[in-house]
Amino acid sequence: MIEIVFGESACGSLKIAQTYGKGKYRGSAVSVFMRHEDGSVPSSDEMKEAQIQAQEQEHIAWENAIPLGGKSSDVYCFDMALSVGDISDNGIGEQRKNVLKKMLSVWFVEDLDYQVEEKIQKIKTTLSSVIERYVAGEEVRIWYSYNPDELCGMYWLMKQLRPLNCQTTIYLVKLPAWEYGKENTITSKIAWGEVSPGEWGKYITLQEKAKPVFLSACAMKWNQFQNENAPLRAMLNGKLQSVSEDIYDSFILREIAEQPEQFKMAIVIGNVLGKYQLGISDVWISNRIDKMLEDGVLEIIQDAPKGETNYRRILRKRMK
Repeated sequence: MIEIVFGESACGSLKIAQTYGKGKYRGSAVSVFMRHEDGSVPSSDEMKEAQIQAQEQEHIAWENAIPLGGKSSDVYCFDMALSVGDISDNGIGEQRKNVLKKMLSVWFVEDLDYQVEEKIQKIKTTLSSVIERYVAGEEVRIWYSYNPDELCGMYWLMKQLRPLNCQTTIYLVKLPAWEYGKENTITSKIAWGEVSPGEWGKYITLQEKAKPVFLSACAMKWNQFQNENAPLRAMLNGKLQSVSEDIYDSFILREIAEQPEQFKMAIVIGNVLGKYQLGISDVWISNRIDKMLEDGVLEIIQDAPKGETNYRRILRKRMK
């Protein structure tokens, strides 16, 4: 079974999930990061207690896990950020390379051109391997959600597979919008990257066989998005739509308004990601804040230390 995901975090978690829960629990290293609401550092006793609790939870997760099976070589990832930027390329071309380069530049990656080229070549190799195994008759399982990048990824992949006219079975597993937990709780995950290794196996019951008409519909939808070639694709009223690049600005401005006159850029980015669960990346929020700086809505009071991400900037409002 070929496993397909659309993010590096999901890829790593899924590979661990293949054997997670198999055999006797042997324990594992658990890291705990804590800080009180007032910013004070927890005591050593508090840290020790938190680590014990985390280890107990890890043990419970192992015992309750359903190993997914398979080999790590069966897992393929298309982490292409297809909800963002120019998608006019057929296949994986220069336009996608330019988008990925702009996004990676936020992190001050050394040898940026080399890193981007390596990423593009890896994606091309991944696609060739998937097509080869698909044509040979190996079943495919696609893990997707309503996260814009994952949904765009699925539409894009279906377009690559459609011309092959294979009878190979494709299974789909959609991440539920809501899940009920213990003690009358409810949780919501926005992408497969948020799923822990011990959880993947329980979602197999949601697996559905994709019909050929679905593959065609996805390919047609991706053609539509390519023709529109908007700066961004986002979920609106439960549908993926081509939208303008400023569609999320109101959420960013709302969080900026909650800050003092001078504030840390990273806090705004973190608040937007945590509060609204829009399915967008921190890089996109950073790019929009850069646009607000260009427009004079904000100004830089203290730049980020040399060689570090601009998230560490201290900004000041200039809004009326």
